[in-house]
Formats: sequence, C-alpha cells, structure tokens
Amino acid sequence: MISIIVSSYLPEYFFALEKNIAETIGTSYEVIKIDNPGLMGICEAYNKGAQKAQFDYLLFIHEDILFKTKNWGDKLITHLNGQGSGIIGVAGSSYVPSAPSSWTVSEQYNFVNILQGDKKNTDSFLIHSTKRNREEVFAIDGVFMAVKKENYLQFRFNEAILKGFHGYDLDLSLRMSEKLQNYVVDDILIEHFSKGNRDKVWLDNNILVKQNINLSFRQKNDSETEKKAFLSFLYKYFEYYPINKKNILFTLRFYPKKLNFKDHTAIAKQYFKYIRYHKSINNKINTNN
Repeated sequence: MISIIVSSYLPEYFFALEKNIAETIGTSYEVIKIDNPGLMGICEAYNKGAQKAQFDYLLFIHEDILFKTKNWGDKLITHLNGQGSGIIGVAGSSYVPSAPSSWTVSEQYNFVNILQGDKKNTDSFLIHSTKRNREEVFAIDGVFMAVKKENYLQFRFNEAILKGFHGYDLDLSLRMSEKLQNYVVDDILIEHFSKGNRDKVWLDNNILVKQNINLSFRQKNDSETEKKAFLSFLYKYFEYYPINKKNILFTLRFYPKKLNFKDHTAIAKQYFKYIRYHKSINNKINTNN
C-alpha cells in the first residue's frame, strides 16, 4: 500500500533501514531506492522514484533513520486519508516568516516528534513538542514526508529551480499548504542519525524558495518571530556574501512588513553594525573562501 522512496548514497544506512522497515511497517509496501552519490539533486531523485511507485501512498524519507513504532504503516495511511490532508510529517512549523528560513522558526511554532541522534549513532534524545495527535503546520521537514500520490502529482518536487539537497521540503510543503492541510503527527516515531548542514547551498536554496513562493499564509503576524528570523537570515547571509550596497539592498527585499517599533530599531542597529564593521567582516569572508 505504501511506496517508500529513498535517495541513497550510504549503503550501510540503507540496508539497516530496509531491514527495519520490514520489521516495523505492518502493511504492504515497496522500497524504491534511487542510487544518488551526488549525481543529481534530491528533487530529481525523488521525482524519479515517484514515477516508479506502484502504490497510492508515497513516503519520502532519508536513509539515516530507523522506525521505532510498530505497525506505523497503518497509522500513516489513516493520517493520509484524513479529509484535506496534504503532507504528513514528524517535524514542521506553523509559522512562515518573511525572511528566508528553514522550517525551524521558533519553539513556539515548531512541532517535532523525533529521536535525534548523530552519525556516530550515540546519545539520541527525544524531541517531543506535539500536544495533539495531529498538529496543523505549513512547513514539513524532509526527513519524513508522506503524501497521497494524487496530491503529489499536482505539485511534485521543484527540480527545475532547486538543485542539491536543501530547500526541497520547504518548497513542496509550502506550495501544498495553499490547498491542503499539512500535519505533524505524534504516533509515528523515528530515530534520525543526522543534525543537518546549514551551509551556503542551504542558504541559497532557502532564498530561492522564498523568491519562488508568493503566498499568503493563514497566520497572525508575530513581530518578535519576524525580527528573530530576519536577524538570523542577515547573520547567515553575511557569513557568505560581502557587505556592500548591492547585498544590503538584496536583503531588504525580505524585510518584514509588520514589526513593532522596537523590532524595527533592533534590525536598524544590526544593519548599522554591519556597515560600521564591513571591512573586517568582508576580510573574514574572503579568508574563509
């Protein structure tokens, strides 16, 4: 009943996952492995995998996970059959800021149900911030993204714009949230052996996502969250790009439209610091590059 699609480049993780799925899923399934040692972006890999899918329920997952819930397949199908359900995930956020950002916005809006580990497979800890069985969200983390095939076919992963391995989840889930309701659920638990990598490619793809999506989300404006997200964006952006007039004007494209006076002031002060110390910051960027 479930087509499980994996973009794979680490055989030891994939074989462990394949065995784990067989032992825990509790329903009919197929695993579609797309061998991908960096030869294609994950959008392309996932779209190729979806084309091969025989079943009506699609699950896109990372290979560095293990399922901890027994008979999770039936639970997932029940969630996907909920009226108006879009993407089902185990981590996501119910707020979308104006600035480029990952799905992780703030503790107030993040919903997660994951055992978080690392590549060394040690010291996993439970992150559990859901309060209900199904939390309504906009953005879904790409570690686990389930969707009905009929809904996937309306949107697909955006391989024309997004290359590499970042931004694909945010782009798909935000676009789908315009017509369907995405959820983070608390009755399917996975263990994830990676903490992610927020490098320049991550930043650039999240900028592309924001530039490509012009949607109004059903949310009450939160000035504090908008301020923090924008300052975080500025910090990350000026890690990789020099401080000059052109780049300052570019960042202002994402300036939040509704802020309290004190939050406007905080952002203005940060810009002043960047301009004041631009020579030393730019020298550091040149040295790192």
